[in-house]
Amino acid sequence: MTLPADRLERLRSMEGSHFWSIGRDHLVDLLIARHAMGAPFVDAGAGTGDYARRLGPGCVWFDTGAVEPGGVRASVLAMPFGDAAIGTVLVRDVIEHVDDAAALDEAFRVLRPGGHLLVTVPGWPSLWGPRDVAAGHLRRYRRRSLRAVVERSGFEVRELRGYQFLLLPALIGVRLVARVTGQERPEREEQVGGLNRILTRINRLEAGLGRWQAPAPPTGSSLVLVAVKP
Repeated sequence: MTLPADRLERLRSMEGSHFWSIGRDHLVDLLIARHAMGAPFVDAGAGTGDYARRLGPGCVWFDTGAVEPGGVRASVLAMPFGDAAIGTVLVRDVIEHVDDAAALDEAFRVLRPGGHLLVTVPGWPSLWGPRDVAAGHLRRYRRRSLRAVVERSGFEVRELRGYQFLLLPALIGVRLVARVTGQERPEREEQVGGLNRILTRINRLEAGLGRWQAPAPPTGSSLVLVAVKP
């Protein structure tokens, strides 16, 4: 996935402030800790590399369009690492842009036995719309389709949960109204002010459930999966 310069700049402005990315990254932090995921970490298709830098020197990050200091220009379909060299591979909202089976095969190759895979993807194929097209998505996932493609590559799934479950009814409502009225179009990624703060609190509250295996949201606008290489 190659990000155009203007989209990369929009993502840079959103990281650390947008309600969706704040909640997602908080959930990822908690899952890394609870599953005792080990270094070296790879953040594959990391965009600006902001999250990888926060993980520290034990994390290498790459993207097909990586130009930030510390980033490597590479593809999730051909990771620049030797076999069984990596402790944890993060593929956060990446495999929906590419041949997912090939990307997961690469993750399996570079992980050492016992290493962890963490995947986040957009959920609910029925939510497909102009924003997916604008973002370069090839698909949205159901729980069973995500599990199937991960297990096909040889992984053992340890956890599969939703993210943005609490906001899902509102998102469904917005999409349905837009389709009925003929106003469906790419949604704004930028969120500012009081609404962003309210939505951030909701997402962080839900993401905080990541401290425990259960209760876990069964679904959401995104799906989050943790797996291990046997």
